[in-house]
Amino acid sequence: MKPSIVNELAQVVGEKFVSTREDVLHTYASSASMAKNPVRPGAVVRPSDADEIAALLKIANKHQIPVTIRSGGTSLQGEVIPKPDGLVIELMRLNGIQLFEDLRSVRVGAGVTYGELDKFLSKHGLWLPISPESALGCTVAGNVAVNGAGPGSSLFGCTGEMVLGLEIVLPNSEKIQTGSEANPYAPGPFLRYAFGPDITGLFIGSLGSLGVITSVSMKVFKRMEFFDYNMYGFDSYQQAEKFLMELKDNDVNAVFTSLYEGPVLEFFMEMMGDEYGIPPMEWPYRTVSMTIGRVREDMLKSDAKLARNLCEQTGGRVIGIEQFPKNEWEGRFWTFVRACYVHGWHWRTLYHHQTPTNSHRSVEEITKVMDKYGFLGHTAGFVTGHASTNMYPHLYFDPVDPEDEAKIVEAHDELASTLFKTGAVPFKLAPFWKGRMEGTEKYMEFLSQLKRAIDPNNIMNPGVLGGI
Repeated sequence: MKPSIVNELAQVVGEKFVSTREDVLHTYASSASMAKNPVRPGAVVRPSDADEIAALLKIANKHQIPVTIRSGGTSLQGEVIPKPDGLVIELMRLNGIQLFEDLRSVRVGAGVTYGELDKFLSKHGLWLPISPESALGCTVAGNVAVNGAGPGSSLFGCTGEMVLGLEIVLPNSEKIQTGSEANPYAPGPFLRYAFGPDITGLFIGSLGSLGVITSVSMKVFKRMEFFDYNMYGFDSYQQAEKFLMELKDNDVNAVFTSLYEGPVLEFFMEMMGDEYGIPPMEWPYRTVSMTIGRVREDMLKSDAKLARNLCEQTGGRVIGIEQFPKNEWEGRFWTFVRACYVHGWHWRTLYHHQTPTNSHRSVEEITKVMDKYGFLGHTAGFVTGHASTNMYPHLYFDPVDPEDEAKIVEAHDELASTLFKTGAVPFKLAPFWKGRMEGTEKYMEFLSQLKRAIDPNNIMNPGVLGGI
């Protein structure tokens, strides 16, 4: 990046908070994702507030510099990989937290991590009940930008369901507030669907391509204290999927419900079974690992008994091993991301949502691709709210073997098409889906028009949102 432009950036944030050092640029060239190769940016800036961000975007527009917004860098699909010689705006200095106890809501700056927020809310007996799969270092704003999901989603849905409003700096450097807080006289965040269209929703899942989320207002809930952990085995996918439907129909308060194939659990247990204290066993064709949570113990006991009865009524059996779901839940801020890397291979994934009675179609398509290309991989999933299941295949490859990696890239591309035709929808509209979503041409053109209207110079993370 030209020294004159770097000097302009320094005038906004101060010399201390702009860097073109090689080691710094190398650090910001990658993320937690293994799906994208590192790309060296031209400069990294660390603003302190929305006004500084607005000034930075003015500079980027003037010089036509592509901008990548970054917070915790825990993204697992490469959304924060910068453009060559582009500008990375890192948001970790925006770290304020304000609680509105009477409104059961909280406002957090874009640099606040889930670990920080959970520690803060626990002092008040509250929590944000959805945890990211990308661990403690994930920021709330970053997770909103990808509309993430994770432990807690089985009851509360995706992260976007928790959002009451956003403060946004638009690409033209103007600042807006969405939700009830758009009224400057409002006592705090209490309603998302205010002032006409759901403008808040426009930025949830936008992957930093439409503006910069500088603060997020979220619902919070009374912290649950009573939990039941159990695993339930089934001989067919029909039985397992019917069990999941029965849990919903009977309002069992399952905060996290995971669905595994037998071979996948065997694979996991080879890595972590001894650590969790789980004895070797032959796992059923389908296994549901579930955590039920309640604020009252009597309600928990009722739900746990009902879950066991529903399992048996749908042809399953109660396995009785609590260590696995307990570690899923109690270690939710670190277990999942750790499990991604413990095997020692690199991997690609393709997050998507299926209906509760269609998750087996994802398993079938992923298995076909693994068999066709001959590589190691797995798939699993978890329930994500009203009527969806988040499926996440892992396709493993050797990072020092170019042929092995090329095979995985080809398989990954093919899988995007075949999964879409089963009725699946993207969890994140990452570039992997570009050209693979037959029948959505008009939708994608509308999205392109929207992007051009909001960001006419196309400086905000160009290409990341489904290739737009």
